[in-house]
Amino acid sequence: MYFALGASLALAGFLLLNACFSLCVNFVFRLVQKTAAERPRATFFFLLRILPACASALCILSLVIPSYFILEPRGTSERIGWALSLLAALATLLLAHALLQGAASWNRSRLILRDWLQRSQPVSLPGVNIPAYKLPADNLKEPFPVVAVIGALRPRLFISEHVFDALNGEEFAATLQHEIGHITARDNLKRWLARMCPAVLPFLPRAGRLDRVWHAASEECADIYAVQKGNAAPLSLASALIKVSRMMPPCNEQAIPTGAYFLGREDLPDVARRVHVLLDAADSSGAVAVSQSATRRKQFLLFGLLASSTLLLVLSYPTLLLGVHEVLEQFLHLVS
Repeated sequence: MYFALGASLALAGFLLLNACFSLCVNFVFRLVQKTAAERPRATFFFLLRILPACASALCILSLVIPSYFILEPRGTSERIGWALSLLAALATLLLAHALLQGAASWNRSRLILRDWLQRSQPVSLPGVNIPAYKLPADNLKEPFPVVAVIGALRPRLFISEHVFDALNGEEFAATLQHEIGHITARDNLKRWLARMCPAVLPFLPRAGRLDRVWHAASEECADIYAVQKGNAAPLSLASALIKVSRMMPPCNEQAIPTGAYFLGREDLPDVARRVHVLLDAADSSGAVAVSQSATRRKQFLLFGLLASSTLLLVLSYPTLLLGVHEVLEQFLHLVS
């Protein structure tokens, strides 16, 4: 009963903390979403997306579980009530669903990837240091314009044959630099991690929009990488976006693995904005307005905050454990 009670409190705490953090994230996203189109902050939106689950897990592992096993007497007479059992069961279902969703997505992508590897032909592309493959268009149900990095840990680049034929040299080079931007940012790994983070309150008005804004921001950041660090011509990248968007079939029921695509069906509403940003960059001699010094200042500030928070946590840890244990006692009496 001692270990069952501790596990139930940890699961119930994870559920309630996740809900609280989700409400906070929803409020913060409401404040910043208006500037999402002006300043693509993919890393910020990714952190918002995983914050509820990760922060809840961190609190449970670092505070709730230690306070229970250190301060709760082994021979406790407290019992698990029906309310605590219900909360623990809901948390278990939530975690199991997230894990199964992540595993199913990985397995589905693995099966489709294996099929693509059998159909495609290896190619050597300049500046690309991962395996690249040409996917024959006649092997696809519909000629979906595949330009994608597939795989979170071992990425592979797939490009359909008709995309090779449609783009000129500069457009193709710009497209490759966009995909290299996704590889550098580890966007596939981030998408898989986000899928593994359960959302307790998916019915919140901006819960689904956060995923869409984060996806759009990651695409725009890959565009910025292609122009700034890949030395791609903004007009060439804009032209490639327009050409690939026109190649998109009217309906596509083909199974496509999860990955970082140059352009997917969900990206079509954002094509016009991405093209306008690239045209503005071309007018300003290819410079995309991103302040490197401001980015470094933010990184130093974040590091300072993390270091200060860690030091404060270490110094006040015994007191924190006592306070958390008192909260657990009150919570247990409430749900008993």
